[in-house]
Amino acid sequence: MHLAILVIFAHAALTVLLSWLYFRRYAIQRPPIGVFNLWDIVYMLSGIILVPYLYLVLPRWLVAGLLGLGLLSLVYFLLEPILRSRLGIWLVIIICLGLDVGAALRFGGQSVVFFAVNNVVQVMVVIGVTNLWAQSGLKARDAAILGVALTGYDFLFTSVLTIMTDLFNRLAGLPFTPLVGWPIGADGGGWLAIGLGDLLLAAVFPLVMRKAYGRRAGITALVIGLGAMGVVVVLPILGILQGIFPVMVVLGPLMVLQYLYWRRQRGPERTTWAYLQAEPMWQVASSR
Repeated sequence: MHLAILVIFAHAALTVLLSWLYFRRYAIQRPPIGVFNLWDIVYMLSGIILVPYLYLVLPRWLVAGLLGLGLLSLVYFLLEPILRSRLGIWLVIIICLGLDVGAALRFGGQSVVFFAVNNVVQVMVVIGVTNLWAQSGLKARDAAILGVALTGYDFLFTSVLTIMTDLFNRLAGLPFTPLVGWPIGADGGGWLAIGLGDLLLAAVFPLVMRKAYGRRAGITALVIGLGAMGVVVVLPILGILQGIFPVMVVLGPLMVLQYLYWRRQRGPERTTWAYLQAEPMWQVASSR
């Protein structure tokens, strides 16, 4: 179990740090959806509520196909400003998809090989999504509101209802499973994991806080987020945590408290334009 905890936390830390570095270096090519606003949060929450039910009733092969399709588009956006070559981008995407499917079929969906491959793919997805949100104008205020809503959602669907437990059991072993995990023991009798949604919020909040209130606020959010996840993944060792734990119950309130603190200290948050004027990016990459 100790190894699984170390692996999961290492992946979480890597995800948050790489999202931060990408945000400072690359300008992701956004789809024509306009500026991210509070209505987008409402639509997102609607999807978050409905999608688990959809995944519980659809055939598993179709769920895997939908997850793979979403992964394909997100990884494309992630790689576009880095590789600047469609051939290179599609080659990387095909390799990622092939390795994920191949590892699940050849070694099993709870094997070390599968988790190792799928974890890398999910890290790429989180980096792409967080930067798409942050660079599309997601405000720190809206991220805090999302954190509050997901705190209630996570507690209800995980601790009160059995939806998250049923969903994890249904998705376990599928290619492109939206979690970062690791098996416990050599017999493959169990595994530990952290959900993709928790990683998304932990990784995107430092980005929007930096954009809104500066480098210090962003680094503070990064450290607090990683510290909170570190505490959560250590709980099984202490015998405090058994089963699925709603991580947003910890992350969500911390996000709100940070936003309120910096809002009180520095007033209204900066616009994206003001942020770029104050903190020019290392390199603005574009494929156009």
